[in-house]
Amino acid sequence: LQFLYFIGFNTHTKKKKKKKKKKKKKKSHFFGKKTMFLISVGTDLYGRKQNIKLEFPTCPTMTELINAVESQFDVMSRSSRPAGYPDTPFKVQTFQVYDDILLRWVDLYSSAQLTNGCQVFCFQPESIWHSDSQGIIPEAKDSVTWTTPVGSPRRARLATDAGVAPALSEKLRSVFYDIDHGNKGYILYSDLRTAFTKSDMDFTYATVGELFTVADQNRSGHITYDEWVRFAIQYPSVVDALFFRARDIQGSQSGGPYLQTQHPQPSMGGGLPQGSQESMRRAREDQLRGYYTQEWGSQQREQATLEYENAKREADSARLHKEMAESKERNAWDKMYYSPASPQNQYHN
Repeated sequence: LQFLYFIGFNTHTKKKKKKKKKKKKKKSHFFGKKTMFLISVGTDLYGRKQNIKLEFPTCPTMTELINAVESQFDVMSRSSRPAGYPDTPFKVQTFQVYDDILLRWVDLYSSAQLTNGCQVFCFQPESIWHSDSQGIIPEAKDSVTWTTPVGSPRRARLATDAGVAPALSEKLRSVFYDIDHGNKGYILYSDLRTAFTKSDMDFTYATVGELFTVADQNRSGHITYDEWVRFAIQYPSVVDALFFRARDIQGSQSGGPYLQTQHPQPSMGGGLPQGSQESMRRAREDQLRGYYTQEWGSQQREQATLEYENAKREADSARLHKEMAESKERNAWDKMYYSPASPQNQYHN
């Protein structure tokens, strides 16, 4: 009996330990209660390739993707701009996505081409300050994704930057004291929420409460300066966004190298036969061709239609003028050779 009791006691304690482990696992999982759609987006900023992970609750539309990319890389551009370079807003010109079946980059026309974990590259308008080619893309870094609505004043350059951006230590100190309403020496949840609202930052996946929980490591209900420093090191782009937005608001009111790796070439389904690979590639080419046809920009389509109508109108006008000229020529010919006053009739008489 003692032996059976010992076995039962051990199994009971093991179950308890397993439950405790599961609970700990849930606590340590960041944003684990929701599904996440990840997209790695790369671009070139002042001759240096950047690559970040953008978070969405579901597959984003093209408008949502453009908004998120411009919001993220605009802040990164301002924080990494070398001295002497112009301070221009980041704009998306076109996208390309790496196709896992064709094993090459293809133009991104539709959100239907996006898959969870795909790699996208963003091209900016032509400029001498960046290189429009994928080249060697670094490994994608984690980030907190936010967007700023189109037309918001926070998208504009209200304060002209001079020289290089300040160091991270100066930025996080400036942002901390700016957020700390009342100079309490710590940041409350209401302070952080007000700062994000004032900066017009709408998060696509995380929430303000979740970010506050990450920063408040000792669960004291407020963020101390030391905790803010650790949060800034973990998510520097959030601090950069708050810093530059606060500086723009004030301006309007007052009048080491990282490791780069070649972008991995995905394998074709673990050694499929050559015929299957070719058929998959042909099917994907047909699918992309369908995307290009369906998602052809309305402006380009209207422009092409307008050009065709103008050309058709000019051709019709030219044909009408030609017919009128030929009719005129026939009338002149008839008058010259067949009328009673024709020189030819006088000659015969």
